[in-house]
Amino acid sequence: MAITLVLTRKPDELFSYPSSKGTLHGRFGTLLVLEGDKLAGVQISPDGPGSGAISVPTGVLDITPQGATVQELGRYTTIERMDGMVQLPPLFSPQSNNRHTPYGITYEMGNTAVAELKGTNGECFRVHGGITSQQQGILIHAAPHVGWLIGCIGPRRWNDRATETESCWSAMKELFQLVGQQPADLFVVDW
Repeated sequence: MAITLVLTRKPDELFSYPSSKGTLHGRFGTLLVLEGDKLAGVQISPDGPGSGAISVPTGVLDITPQGATVQELGRYTTIERMDGMVQLPPLFSPQSNNRHTPYGITYEMGNTAVAELKGTNGECFRVHGGITSQQQGILIHAAPHVGWLIGCIGPRRWNDRATETESCWSAMKELFQLVGQQPADLFVVDW
């Protein structure tokens, strides 16, 4: 069984966070954890949910190969920082008829940047497959507020849209258990 993460940022939900460095801006998104067949592609279909379809805020997931069996293990709200910070774009393969292809993710322990956030022990997921050096530095890690993100993705409990929250700790603990230490795929399906 393969583990696959899917990130969608639509519909746009922007927010502001006052900090000692001025007002920071971010946006909320949705991160799903799926288990099942290895997926070759994922996109969002605006059609209503069908039998067994996995709903996302703007439609349902359309997965390749057709007939692949997956189940949702977890769903999280994410935050990402705006203000000109790098963000992970969707990946497309020329052979995929505009279907999204995955980034890879791996578990990382002792990341020095993440370790600055007390209680993390530097635990995070590193995203692989970015084109630019900034994209290659993107991590998925705990972030109580958007000030802890410089291009990274911060999961928290589903529907937690507080600008500052402690639910990032339990969300990341659960993600580490669900994804484990084996490599997994991450599909980014929109900007």
